[in-house]
Amino acid sequence: MASGSRSREGEHRIGVILNPTAGSGRALTQLPLIVATLSRLRCLHHVHVTAAPGEATSVARVFADRGYHLVIAVGGDGTVNEVANGLLDDGSNTALGVLPAGRGSDFARSTGRGDGTELTLERLIGGRRRGVDIGRATFDDGSSRAFVNVAGLGFDAVVAQRAAQSRLPGATLAYLASVGASLAQYRNIEVSVVADVCCLTGPVCSVLAANGRYFGGGMLIAPMADPEDGLLDLAILGDLSKADLLRNVPKVYRGTHLGHPKFTTAKVRSIRVEGPPSQPALVQLDGEVVGRTPVTFTVEPRRLVLAG
Repeated sequence: MASGSRSREGEHRIGVILNPTAGSGRALTQLPLIVATLSRLRCLHHVHVTAAPGEATSVARVFADRGYHLVIAVGGDGTVNEVANGLLDDGSNTALGVLPAGRGSDFARSTGRGDGTELTLERLIGGRRRGVDIGRATFDDGSSRAFVNVAGLGFDAVVAQRAAQSRLPGATLAYLASVGASLAQYRNIEVSVVADVCCLTGPVCSVLAANGRYFGGGMLIAPMADPEDGLLDLAILGDLSKADLLRNVPKVYRGTHLGHPKFTTAKVRSIRVEGPPSQPALVQLDGEVVGRTPVTFTVEPRRLVLAG
């Protein structure tokens, strides 16, 4: 962990956690400007460049435990997820700041603005703080993990897993290529979905629990989602054929898919998804595959302090 410049007495400390692989290395190229900007603003800061998946969670926990008032995640949605989980584990009021530098950065699309590195840092340091909701996925083995943007299972998780391994530039291109590559062998899954106001049993393409509006590198999957309303937006892509799915992908980017007869959406507080034990479905949280069904998604209102 490398330390930065000293601040005037009384100013707070800022932690920066940077994923060097985010955005195919784009995040790492921002490091000199990040350090220069924080020094110009006379902020006492510490920068940590991660070396392995999951490391950001433990580092964020340490920053929060040491009383840092702000921890900035530099990377994509996976990095934001890891940092958020570390802050939530600590139970402190340390604020999360997001400096988007990944291929997707869909959480930033839902909650912030694309102001460039210097302006974003200035806004994170001097701007307002607000409480935002988080989602939580709890598995039947007792394990749980928070998500800040969108969780999903079925075709969505299969594509997310493939897209995470893609070397193609840009989030949209990588995601669309992964859709095409995954479609050839994918079969819709049998599930039972039980939520506050609805239930469904049968074959589906995907089941999503949205806290934010965007996923998949700019897909407007849940246009009505609001990370400050105390609810999750359940989105179910029903028993779509492969041809129908491909035809509707452009509509999802525009957010005009809501009228499709096989698309179901509702605002809920909890979602329970089960499937045949012999065919558990992959579950992704903020683009990272973390487990398999059965799973329960719940919302924790205003649980996370967000800067900016």
